[in-house]
Amino acid sequence: MAKCPFCGAEISTPVRHSDECPSCKKILHSCRCCSFYSPDSHFGCRETIDEPVWDKEKANFCDYFRLTEKASANKDDERATKSREALKNLFSF
Repeated sequence: MAKCPFCGAEISTPVRHSDECPSCKKILHSCRCCSFYSPDSHFGCRETIDEPVWDKEKANFCDYFRLTEKASANKDDERATKSREALKNLFSF
C-alpha cells in the first residue's frame, strides 16, 4: 500500500483522477502528490509535458502521474519552519 504524501495515511493503489485521501481529504491525483513534481523544472515537472498544469494541487489527467513515495508536503513545511527559526536566532541580539 502507498501512503498519502500529506498525512501519511495508507492509500489503495492505483490512484484515480478523483481519489482523495480518506484521512485528510486532499486530492491525490495532483502534481503535488506526483513523484515527477519539481517546482524548479519546466512547467513544474521532470517529465516532458506539452502543456502546463497551472494549479498543482487540483486533480488532473496527466498520464505520467505516479504517486510519490515520500511525505514531501509535511517535510517541506517542517524544513521551512526550521529555516525561519534558524534565521530568527541568527539575527536576534
